[in-house]
Amino acid sequence: MNGSRKLRPDFSVNGIAQPMILLVIFAISCVLYGITTGLIFIAFAYGIYAILSLVYNFRTDNHWFLVPFVFQCTMIVFFLMAPRFGAFPISEESFKPLILLFLVEMAALVYIIRSKKLKWRGWEILEMAARNVDDTTNGFTERPKALGKIECTNTELAGFTHFMKSNLIAWPIHEMNRVVFVPIATGNEYRLPLGISKDFSENTWIAIDREGNVTVQISKKDYLKYKESLAFDQLVEALGHLIITFFERYKRGEESRIIYDLNRIKAHLFL
Repeated sequence: MNGSRKLRPDFSVNGIAQPMILLVIFAISCVLYGITTGLIFIAFAYGIYAILSLVYNFRTDNHWFLVPFVFQCTMIVFFLMAPRFGAFPISEESFKPLILLFLVEMAALVYIIRSKKLKWRGWEILEMAARNVDDTTNGFTERPKALGKIECTNTELAGFTHFMKSNLIAWPIHEMNRVVFVPIATGNEYRLPLGISKDFSENTWIAIDREGNVTVQISKKDYLKYKESLAFDQLVEALGHLIITFFERYKRGEESRIIYDLNRIKAHLFL
């Protein structure tokens, strides 16, 4: 395995920007309207996050989303019932169990973050695809590439589709005769996974049809994430073969090896 990283460092603040924005709005609300109004605003924001977590739980079948859902519901109660300043204040003595519950749930969230249970794997997929591509002979071209055929039954393809979706490796889009897998990076997990759109034309994708034919396309925006102008045809083939390898491992019951390899990749600055 080539040990050098091929992707440009990811300096995005996805996951950090939202809490910072909330804190700024909370501070402004407190100054203008008082602490109680600020706490109501934060509780409302956590309500929106809780709804999103529940939607992700149902759409991905990744039930680890229930952990942040429970945490977010706890935070709603936490802010609304805060002693003295909450909209429905309770005594400090009655509030102590909520603090204990908060600490337990925070520990669970730390575990989820460390184990990457809820991390969208788009960056890891791009990094793994490029690890053995060093040539820079040709650049980006806007055309899908057929990579041949694999042996798969409809049942195997359906099971693999569920595995890829529930582990946030790629978002599946079901077409009449094929399944299109779209790797989703953290920060881009809204449009396709939430069903806002089914248009993947500007995304990187890997398609497997009912006969096992594999087709791959890498988007221009993803290609430009690499440090160098890697040989495009080689990169596309590497991505396709990576997904084929995942499929073969899935058929052998080696799903844990796939997750292990993904967890070894550190594509984000903070993870």
